[in-house]
Amino acid sequence: MAQILTYGCKVNQYESQLIKENIEKDENFKDENIVIINSCCVTEKVEKEIKKKIKKLLKEGKKIFLTGCLAEKDTTYFKNLENIEIVKKDFFYRYKNRIEKFNSHTRVFIKVEDGCENFCSYCIIPYVRGKIRSRKEEEIIEEIKCLSENGYKEIVLTGIDLGSYGKDTGKDLKSLIEKIEKIDGIERIRLSSIEIYHINEEFIDFLKNVKKFCPHFHIPLQSGSDRILELMGRRYKFDEYFKKIDMIREKIEKVTFTTDIMVGFPGENEDDFEKSCSAIEKIKFLKVHIFPYSEREFTKAINLPDKIDEKKKKEREKILFEVSDRVSRSVKEEFIGKELYVLFEREENKLWEGYSENYIPFILKSDDNLRNKIVKVVARKIIIHKNQLFLA
Repeated sequence: MAQILTYGCKVNQYESQLIKENIEKDENFKDENIVIINSCCVTEKVEKEIKKKIKKLLKEGKKIFLTGCLAEKDTTYFKNLENIEIVKKDFFYRYKNRIEKFNSHTRVFIKVEDGCENFCSYCIIPYVRGKIRSRKEEEIIEEIKCLSENGYKEIVLTGIDLGSYGKDTGKDLKSLIEKIEKIDGIERIRLSSIEIYHINEEFIDFLKNVKKFCPHFHIPLQSGSDRILELMGRRYKFDEYFKKIDMIREKIEKVTFTTDIMVGFPGENEDDFEKSCSAIEKIKFLKVHIFPYSEREFTKAINLPDKIDEKKKKEREKILFEVSDRVSRSVKEEFIGKELYVLFEREENKLWEGYSENYIPFILKSDDNLRNKIVKVVARKIIIHKNQLFLA
């Protein structure tokens, strides 16, 4: 069977699963010498990593099928290489357009939407993913029903711009979530990354009454500085972002927040950087994904002056990690002594790892098989496991 290598976001992970289930039915991909690479180009780092991997595989005599964002971005570059074929993902979807399982996972990522039309000044994704295209409600519901019958309990709705789901079809996330909640066997509905401008009081009032909704939001911030947010082409100021977070906290019990913050954007001075550090502490993020700014072709930011050198980026990245880790510990400490419901995913040496409904990593020692079980727990302490802070 062909090997599949996946880089990038949750949408790519979903698409790789769909590719896998299709090629299992295709005699053309029984050859172990074939490698399918589902690629990403969101940063220069991942792009270099993929190109390095491709060179290694070609030296080993592998036949490569390259798909995904990097394939869209650098088609000409790859066409000059032998033993590599550039294909659209639809190329693989000959037998089915829905998944039935999600290998090595208990939580299932469900792609509901593709494309983005935000055109943030640093981001190449709208150029390689294209316009918003929402999947049909009926198709998504049938897919989730099948997954439920196969034993999956938690669904993570994901998209390139998740909050734009239905913009092109007249539907919306509320309508979709209402239907998913009625599916027997599905016990948790989780949202992946959603932009702050897709969140309003009406939407939060709806979610707080969805019994299966997991009280966790990943809402990209990118910077705590209004000046940098404007340069980035983000459509909000920090104060607007903060007020919406406050509103969510007032309405939804046990809610937690994670985010993305970019460091070293062109023109970011010490004051701008300090505002990002302060934002982490003010909002009390459970986790922060930190990304050093990476120049991307076609984007507006590539022409901005006052570039930040790599040494300064790394210094600021290190400081942000330290702030983020300190705040993350304090958020987790707030849940010591409180009841949480953890879906356990994996085990090593009788130590079971999983995530609570509000996305706090939890570890429990048990002789029982807890895989894919939701267990009521009470956290007693924080421990470090695999360089990560867990409640236990």
